[in-house]
Amino acid sequence: MTECRGKPLKKVLVTGGSGFVGGYVLRHLRACGYAVTNFDIAADKHDKGPFIQGSILDFDAIQRAVDQSDIVFHFAGFSNINLVKQNPRSCIELNVMGTTNFLEALRKKGAGSLVFASSVYVHNKNGHFYTTSKLAAEYLCENYGELYGIPVAILRMGTVYGEKSRHEDVVSIFTRKAVQGEPLSVHGSGEQIRHFIHGEDIAVACAKLAVTNDVNGTFILSSRFGTSIQELSGIVAQYAPSVTVEHFERSGREDDYQGDLGDGSILENTYRTLQWQPAIDINEGVRRLIAHFKGEVN
Repeated sequence: MTECRGKPLKKVLVTGGSGFVGGYVLRHLRACGYAVTNFDIAADKHDKGPFIQGSILDFDAIQRAVDQSDIVFHFAGFSNINLVKQNPRSCIELNVMGTTNFLEALRKKGAGSLVFASSVYVHNKNGHFYTTSKLAAEYLCENYGELYGIPVAILRMGTVYGEKSRHEDVVSIFTRKAVQGEPLSVHGSGEQIRHFIHGEDIAVACAKLAVTNDVNGTFILSSRFGTSIQELSGIVAQYAPSVTVEHFERSGREDDYQGDLGDGSILENTYRTLQWQPAIDINEGVRRLIAHFKGEVN
């Protein structure tokens, strides 16, 4: 693990370490030798490492956890975009106030840094409450950084998937259906673009940030090129030749968002600054998920 070499001694706090993306980050940083504490509302029954049970809306619990940490990787929050419309207040409270609580705890401590998990979809007008809450939290990160000198790294992540996900993302849905012999459903034109990234690649990028003493700026964790839903169905079909694809004229979701990497300058700066690029492309990711759902050992 070259990204682990030469690391300074840091005490790391991962919020949402019992969850999907936070779990990838927590496990990888532990494998790198960091002293990592999981801060989550519930423990991961498979993880025996240091754990603090707490809500990201409980400021006192947050302050105690932050006081024991050098760097906070903040992955906890409202993450299921499919449930946002039914729970707008929870989404805003968790993503905006939850992030503010950690920034405020760092301000009061007078030391430490924050790595905030955002999304490449923050500028998409059809993202509704989820992307709005992430963008608002980004602004707060920038404000705290400017006013109080708190080092903050904003991670605009693509659509994260992986063997240890909740399997509610389209990559997991398609691969699981393929293994079960069910047709894949493509809504609308199928040209909707997603910027897929495997959870392991997110974790490696975070390890790069843990090494550096200059945790500042906005980074995009994504591949250079997006993949359309139609293209994804074709990739999955390579590993399950008998699978069929059903097309529906209208999308079943009102928030059919597209990713926006801008002019690519932030992405290229991310690659250069972190000396990192995704190692698992969508073809390899699909292959691994197919094997996972078949119960095979990778």
